[in-house]
Amino acid sequence: MANDFQKKTVAEPPSPSSVLYFIYQKDGDGALSYEVENGSWTTYWYGYGFELDGKQYYTGFAYDTPFKFGKAAEESDPAPDAKATITQSTFALTAPGTESPWAFLGSDRDVGEFGAYEKGNEIDKTREPQSYRTPGGNLVLAIPTWYLAAGTRVSSFDLLVFNPHELKVDDQRWVYLGNVVAGEDNGAACDEEDGGKIACVKSSGTLSFVPQEGSDLPLLRLARSGTEVVSPGKTRVLGPNDATDYRYDPAKKQYQ
Repeated sequence: MANDFQKKTVAEPPSPSSVLYFIYQKDGDGALSYEVENGSWTTYWYGYGFELDGKQYYTGFAYDTPFKFGKAAEESDPAPDAKATITQSTFALTAPGTESPWAFLGSDRDVGEFGAYEKGNEIDKTREPQSYRTPGGNLVLAIPTWYLAAGTRVSSFDLLVFNPHELKVDDQRWVYLGNVVAGEDNGAACDEEDGGKIACVKSSGTLSFVPQEGSDLPLLRLARSGTEVVSPGKTRVLGPNDATDYRYDPAKKQYQ
């Protein structure tokens, strides 16, 4: 998708190192992961170019680890429930064909928290990102990701929403809306030989956005296919009736 975006805009997007500099105001000498302050490390995560209402944008996402002081700075192993903080910097294409085609729109040091062990979820390069323009003119972005849980590879989408409008006090360009599961593959942990009771299963999900009356944010519907475990050693085939719906919870500010 990045290549298609580059062909359309005829402009190279901002580099990952530029993205990180605009967020942290610290030069990493080209590195995609480096310490920024107080024991916190940043890592470049994902770049996304898109068009909205005739304007072309590019956002680079990163994540950073918590500040660490004293004894905490000496501990090398982060806890499983220790999340990373998503950050971002966004640019608009204002002068194509010039030496400086992109104008910096702004950055956020805290878009939301995700992942585990102080790391963000891994980008799934086998699937494409998906987006949805809301009735209010915002953009919902579903980034395909994956993570490991008890030896099972879980396919998911990390959800964010982009606000292109003039920002009010306390508004942000991007806000994290949570993670939704799309499928699972336990091939690395299953055991069906010699009477093993861990059946091998693999499933995937196709995401669609369903407009919701009275809400700017859509319902997320994942049509599931493949197989899943129903009891020790037994599986079943997923079908049309196994679609999973996720709705945005305003109280938790996440999809549930």
